[in-house]
Amino acid sequence: MLPCISIFHSVLPWWVMNGYDVIVVGAGPSGSALAKLLAASGVRVLMLDAEAFPRRKPCGESLNPGAVAALGRIMGHPHAEESFDFPHSPIEGWRVISGRASLEAAYPAGQYGVGCRRERVDQWLVEHAVRAGAAFEQRTRVERLIWEGERVAGVIARSPEGRPISLRASIVAGSDGLRSVVARHAKVNRYGSLRKAAFTTRLNGVSGLTGRVELFTPGGGKVIGLAPIGGGQANMTVALSHAHEAALAGKDRSGYVLREARAVPELMERLREAEIEGDIMACGPFDRPVLPHDIAGMVLLGDAAGYYDPLTGQGIYRALRSAELAAPAIVETLRTRSPDPIRRYGSARQEEFATGTRLQHIIERISRQPLLWRTALRMIGASSLLTNKLAIVIGDCPKEAKTCIPVMKSP
Repeated sequence: MLPCISIFHSVLPWWVMNGYDVIVVGAGPSGSALAKLLAASGVRVLMLDAEAFPRRKPCGESLNPGAVAALGRIMGHPHAEESFDFPHSPIEGWRVISGRASLEAAYPAGQYGVGCRRERVDQWLVEHAVRAGAAFEQRTRVERLIWEGERVAGVIARSPEGRPISLRASIVAGSDGLRSVVARHAKVNRYGSLRKAAFTTRLNGVSGLTGRVELFTPGGGKVIGLAPIGGGQANMTVALSHAHEAALAGKDRSGYVLREARAVPELMERLREAEIEGDIMACGPFDRPVLPHDIAGMVLLGDAAGYYDPLTGQGIYRALRSAELAAPAIVETLRTRSPDPIRRYGSARQEEFATGTRLQHIIERISRQPLLWRTALRMIGASSLLTNKLAIVIGDCPKEAKTCIPVMKSP
């Protein structure tokens, strides 16, 4: 882990902070990874975030093998997670439970994920970006884009003291999540038809934790995820349909979420002694498609570039991978003043995530029909080839990974 770096105050006063090539809006995984890669390439980068760091985010708090590998590439170290100086837990695979049917798979040999607190990962990435040369301003809320004709030329933001600031750059990178201000003010995102919300918390006292992410799908639009995050703790995410979300209004959120989870027979005993640490965090709806666009001076990454459903746990991988794809395109665009590299990035990103996105849609639709879903789990579990392929796709495992260990349990 890097030593403590003063990332909370700029060395420049606000009125001269316009000498940047790229403004990155959002300091989550995609924004910090992009800022780190760009700064390491000699690009003058300013990264902005509305929150004070470290800060919690609603998240399943697990990085799949693809995300772990991407971290290694971005940090220039094959095992970047070895420099974490905070609690984390290796994740060897996943398990899906639906009634008396379950499907379990390990990631291919040598491939693993990591469960850990999201705010610590984000802080770690920000520190690496700053060490590489990026400037970072927290508690600085971007309110809208600056336009020069049909080109994005910067952002209007509000300083920590509440003063409006005009910040200009050649490129604005929107890495600001599902409710992206950049995408919204460019008028390229919208709400999709899937109305699902999730409530995330951390639990102490969960029994039976293993080195796997567990998903419980009892039906009725409810999905409960458990992931070990180190130090004996677990992240629990309860995803509910829009109707269930409405039922939450006016109720004790902590009690409601625990009751929903304990109502699942397989979790009743395991959560009997469980206690919630901190707040319940809500997020959703998740379905935020982004319209095709070609806007000079703007690029979108991570969730801001479009999202569907978190069920497969691929969000952090996509954030990091989109930064890997965008960074060289941005460098080339700055060098040549041609929009073509960023256009190619958009196509490459869509192609890169196409298989996973199709799988997310299939899983979400089938999981709403319990009988069909349980039949699918049994059928997939009966085939080592299908289980192997599913584990690799969901894990975003590097292409050299060839095998996994399938285990299917059903009556």
